[in-house]
Amino acid sequence: MAGCAVAVGSACIPDRGGGGCEVPAGDVVDPCADGGSRSRGLPGTPDAGVVPAGLVGFDGGAVDRLWFATTGDTRPGFCDRTSDYPTATITQIARSMRALRVHLALDLGDHMYVCNQSAADAREQMRQYMGAVAQGPATFWMTMGNHECGNDVPPFSCFVGRGDANFDAYMAALGRPLPYYFTDVRTSLGKARFVVIADDSWDATQADWLESTLSTADAEARYTIVARHHPMTGSGSGNPRIVAAIARHKYSLILTAHSHPYAHDTVNFGGRSAIVGLGGVPTGPLPGFATVLQNEDGTLTFVRRDANGNPLDVPWSVSPR
Repeated sequence: MAGCAVAVGSACIPDRGGGGCEVPAGDVVDPCADGGSRSRGLPGTPDAGVVPAGLVGFDGGAVDRLWFATTGDTRPGFCDRTSDYPTATITQIARSMRALRVHLALDLGDHMYVCNQSAADAREQMRQYMGAVAQGPATFWMTMGNHECGNDVPPFSCFVGRGDANFDAYMAALGRPLPYYFTDVRTSLGKARFVVIADDSWDATQADWLESTLSTADAEARYTIVARHHPMTGSGSGNPRIVAAIARHKYSLILTAHSHPYAHDTVNFGGRSAIVGLGGVPTGPLPGFATVLQNEDGTLTFVRRDANGNPLDVPWSVSPR
């Protein structure tokens, strides 16, 4: 495609060459790094030139400062269209995350779109997702979305009652006993607790777990980062009991997807909530992801990026909470 730095599926990532490089104030990358024509438009490194030290794995870890990526809605645009899985887009996003050398990636749900309850189709779509993200950071934490449950009737409790091909494929890829979990990351500025909620497998047991997990974070963590698939406001916000449970506690960031355009809610929840459903679903806008950096003063800086890792919009920051 003319004028494209890279064509990702049917989308064009604009070529920034020829017009110079401009880094938004407060950004955490230098898109002009190395300056040569081959690197123009590719992600650079944090401004200080050194990625924060540390290691995060499946069950958490320890870092100097947090440095992670997030995106959601990495699925086909239409039901049962496994042949249209956006593998190339997800692979490009994952590679850009890896190029930025983030400690981990946090996905926000919807890895498949299978309506026919075909176990083979569900497994194949999850296989394509896992193969794509294998090109990215070594640690990828997953969130359950509504399409990880083929049951269209609330409360979407796929892990109780009858079986569900989508849920089974997702749980096999997740590799955890339950679709909700938390992980702790120790930083030089205090503990960060990542709380991953399974909106569409909600029941009394998960409600008790969430209350306990957030209460402990209130007392022990400097940062609580909540991930769920559904946004916190609007018609797609899902179960209101989940929204109310989160609102009763401290939260540094609330990261969601489900809606495919990017949105930062500056009014509700202290300006700490963002929708990042940019992971490649073809019915969405320009694909991409976001990064979060823990700064030396303890604040967290959020930057939206295109699929190549180039910064978009104006970065924003929040204080610990």
